[in-house]
Parts: sequence; structure tokens; C-alpha cells
Amino acid sequence: MSQTDEQIVELVSAALESAMELANEEDGWKVVKEEGEAMVKSKKNKDGRKVWLCTALVDISPKDLWAKLLDTDNLTSWNTTLTESKTIKKLDGDVKVSYQVTTEGGGGIVSARDFVYGSKTVEKNGTFTMGGMSVEVADKPEQKGRVRAVHGPGCQMVQPVEGESGKSNFIWLMDCDY
Repeated sequence: MSQTDEQIVELVSAALESAMELANEEDGWKVVKEEGEAMVKSKKNKDGRKVWLCTALVDISPKDLWAKLLDTDNLTSWNTTLTESKTIKKLDGDVKVSYQVTTEGGGGIVSARDFVYGSKTVEKNGTFTMGGMSVEVADKPEQKGRVRAVHGPGCQMVQPVEGESGKSNFIWLMDCDY
């Protein structure tokens, strides 16, 4: 069942707050993989679902990285895990709804997934944050032949690196049922 614009704004705002809290927690994370300046950790959230936290030092200024992340309609130009990405609608309070389709994985063993994601952006103390969760809109019902992925509360954060204007700390909290 579709959600109203007001419901989406409320859900997405609450999801962003929840995701930011979880991303900033220090306890309970288990390192899954570490490579160079990147680390992936996991833990169970309060609902018992496994969530993932990726942190990485990247060679791009926070302003430029943020601009790339905000440009939903052109994400496929650099994010090779997506074959489609477009903004469906913009709502109040820096909230938007997007539709994205992932690539197949494992040589076709894992089929492409699509998802409808409501996101909100905030900037606080030099940190840019975008986050939200899956939402349901009439414009994009589930499609035959595509698996609908569902995202729980998640976020992406871009932080400056002191003394290094051309670098960013990138933090991605992902809660997704593929």
C-alpha cells in the first residue's frame, strides 16, 4: 500500500535519526574486512537484523563527494553497481524519493534488485549526511521479474579530514534485505 507524502517525510526523518545514532555507536561492531583505508563492520540492530557499516578514507573533497551523492539522476555514471537511478519526487524538508536498480551479480546467479528509497539530507558541524529507508509509492509498484529490495534505516556520511582538503571520511550504514 502506498504511503502519503506526509507519511514518507515522517518515516524518512525518523529513519535518518535512527541511522545516524547507530552509525555513531562504537560498541558491538565486529570487523568483517579491512583493506587499506577501508573497513567493513557488522552487528545486529535493535530489531535483530544484521547491518553493515563501511568506513573509508577517500581521495575526494567533501564538497565534491557530497555533490556526487546528491546527484541521484547521474549516479550510474560512476556507480557501476546501479543500472538505473532517478528521482521520483521531491518533498518537504529536504526529503526526496528515488528509484534505483542494481546490476546482476555472480554472473547472473543473483538477479538485479530494484528499490524505492526515501532520503533526507542534513548538514551539521561540517558533516554532510543523507539517509532514510525504503518507502512505497503508487508511481513505482513492484514489477514482475524484478526482486524488490527493502532498506531499513541507513545513511551515508561525508566528513572533512583535518588538514587534507582533498580527502573525505566516508561512512555508510546499510540495512538492506536483498
